[in-house]
Amino acid sequence: MIRDCEEGKIDLVITKSISRFSRNTLDCLTNIRKLKALGIPIIFEKESTNTMEASGELMITILASIAQQESASTSQNVKMGIRFGFQEGRGRLNYSVFLGYQKGTKGYEIVPGEAEVVRRIYRLYLEGFSPNIICQELMEENITTPAGGNTWYPSTVQSILENEKYCGDLLMQKYYVEDFLTHKSVRNTGALPQYFVEDDHAPIVPKAVYYQVQCERKRRSALMLDPGKLRFGRRIALNGRLICGKCGRILKRYVKPNEALTDWRCRQRAMVKKSNTKENASNRCDLRIVKETEIQKVVLTAFNRLPEMKPALIASQDHLRNAEIEKIDALLSALSTQQDQMESRMDQLTATIEKVAYAADGPEAETESETDESLKEVDSLKEQIISIQDQKNALCAQRAEHARHEIQLRILLELIDQMTGMSNEAENGDGACYDYEDFFRRTQYHVPSGVLQDGHMVLFENDLVIRYLDSVIVEDHGYVIRFKAGVEITVDEN
Repeated sequence: MIRDCEEGKIDLVITKSISRFSRNTLDCLTNIRKLKALGIPIIFEKESTNTMEASGELMITILASIAQQESASTSQNVKMGIRFGFQEGRGRLNYSVFLGYQKGTKGYEIVPGEAEVVRRIYRLYLEGFSPNIICQELMEENITTPAGGNTWYPSTVQSILENEKYCGDLLMQKYYVEDFLTHKSVRNTGALPQYFVEDDHAPIVPKAVYYQVQCERKRRSALMLDPGKLRFGRRIALNGRLICGKCGRILKRYVKPNEALTDWRCRQRAMVKKSNTKENASNRCDLRIVKETEIQKVVLTAFNRLPEMKPALIASQDHLRNAEIEKIDALLSALSTQQDQMESRMDQLTATIEKVAYAADGPEAETESETDESLKEVDSLKEQIISIQDQKNALCAQRAEHARHEIQLRILLELIDQMTGMSNEAENGDGACYDYEDFFRRTQYHVPSGVLQDGHMVLFENDLVIRYLDSVIVEDHGYVIRFKAGVEITVDEN
């Protein structure tokens, strides 16, 4: 409207009341003066005021301040209503930009097609794909974003991966409006209480999968702090995965357009050659130059040897589940019980100390020495609780690593089943997904057609390398292929 006034399209503005024109005193006066300078009056019907009159601006200033105060009062009342709802476990959700759920008669209702996209994002992330590559996958298949667009951004994928609602829980008041005038939403970092409701609605991904993704996000964040760590790409899957067996550096790719050849060389070899000094010449790595086609053949050979290792992989998976992970769970349970007992004892001692501090002198009051002993015990319990929490954090990190290893074994065994013709078709189900096994059954990856022939891998596929391969160590007379599941296969030079 202001722009139309400036362009001469409007010569009079009639408004029901000041509160409908603006509830911010400063904005109200600024716009009134701007239109007044253009010779355009504003008539407020309820207040019977014309801005072109001499007494108009003073009256408008007073009435605009009152309207702003009314707006502040209404905003405060709405906030209180929303926060009381949070305390009772009633959350609020913008369904229009929430992938996987829609508003139903009883709250959250799963949209099956969108739920499959969410589970696929979680699965791809656990398989080693970065948010950037996941975005590429989704856009190649023309999958729409939560807002209904066609362009996926890594931040959108990250928000899906960290959203606890997908595992059936609900955390309320993660953001709040700081100022009712600006309506700016800020992250709640402790300024206001948050409310958590467990098992609030049907999950799209099981809790075990959700928490494993959170552990994987932390692990990758820690890896990114390493300045020598290269990022993996999708266009060239081997990039960052080829390691020199002599000096441990990453191999670099060299393309020869005229000869239509591509080879890989140790970075130490290339850097020292460029410096061309006697001092650095002695540090030059003399690892052989390897052709990309040779590496691709070696990788295919390693993949084709995997079926022979299936019994050992199953035994390793069972050991992780039934021995390592269960052992850690038992230790965590025992430490939690011990911590609860200590906290209960500390609460009792604290209550007793406070009672003595406020009590009048009498026969029931403890002596000063007994109070000192109680304070010493409280301090000792605090130290023990901190120590137990540190032990629990270390065990949780260890359990997350075991769980990550178990997932990689599961994913590799799925591939072996496809190579041997023993895999089953994925089952999408009805949308909700509570079970860990059910999640992997629904999101099972199928090797593209043409890659497998008679149980053997015959084509080099970038996505297979990203999913299953950790690194390839290049040595003088062979290669060591390391899979993410912990399997190592040695292949001699052709």
